[in-house]
Order: sequence, then C-alpha cells, then structure tokens
Amino acid sequence: MGRRKSLEPIPRAPSITHAPDYAEPLRAWRLWEIEDVDAIPRLRSLYRLRFWPVGAPFVARCEAHRFRLRRRAGHAAPTETCSCGIYAVPLEFIRRLALHDRLPQGNSLVIGAVSLWGDVVECETGWRAGLAYPSRLFVPLACSDAEEKATGLADYGVPVELLDTSSVTDALDAVAQLQV
Repeated sequence: MGRRKSLEPIPRAPSITHAPDYAEPLRAWRLWEIEDVDAIPRLRSLYRLRFWPVGAPFVARCEAHRFRLRRRAGHAAPTETCSCGIYAVPLEFIRRLALHDRLPQGNSLVIGAVSLWGDVVECETGWRAGLAYPSRLFVPLACSDAEEKATGLADYGVPVELLDTSSVTDALDAVAQLQV
C-alpha cells in the first residue's frame, strides 16, 4: 500500500445538490373574495372556504382523497397526477373569463398578483403551487365598503390599491394598463 501525499485529494462520494428552477417566486394572478373574520376583512379563496393567512404563506394541501370511497394515501401538493395546489394564472386569462361572464358573481372580488413558490406545476392555463402569498392587491370601488376593506387588507403587508371602476371587467382592464 502506498502512502498518499498530503496535497492529494481524498476521494469522496459525489455530493448532489439541487439548484432551484427559479431564483425568486413565480408571479401570477388570482381573484379572491373579501370576507370578514372577526370584523376584519380577509382574503378567501373563491371556490373553497379557506382564508389566506396574514404574514404567512398559504400552504396547499390535497383534499382529493376526501371525495373518494377508496382512500389513497395523502401526498404533498401539488403533483402532476392530481388537481391539487394553489391556482394562479396570467392576468389575460382572468380578463377572458370576465368578458365571457364566467366569474363568480359578487361585489366583493379582489384582483391580486400572487407569488408562487415551492413545488410549482405548470398547467395549460396557468400554474398550481405548493406555497403562495399575495404581492399586490386591487380593490374595485364597486366593492361595497371598498375603502374599509382595503384598509383591512393592508394587514397582509403588501400594496393595496383602490380602483375607480364599476365592474370586475373594468378593474381588470385598469390593472392591465398599469402593466404591473
């Protein structure tokens, strides 16, 4: 057996590091409904009775197994083989839905830019993420008590702007012109 010189590298197993696909969160768009929680306006998902936390990311969870007779093991959300995750889309997609009256009716909708990170699955019309947090919110003045609601939403720590518009479609057009 020979002796190794002190400057000779010691063979080691290769270490594997995974670089993230993105250096910062992906930015997309969503709509929320404003609903009071203990008399304070909060963001609520449109299609699920889930409120977005203040000061912490919204964490996706798969609820698909609740609706099946045969129980499958849960999994981290999102995955490509399931529809779970936090949905967000390009602003133009929301504008098309609004133009074709395919948005939920109500006068308390908020438009917002959202940051997505963690596992993110790209879909045909947008993305599904594991973690998300609003990055900018727009409250149309058509929303009842818009100024009070905007003040309450400031708790999220992101810019909240009032839009002088009378409909969601007009508000989406105004946001698109801001080029945010």
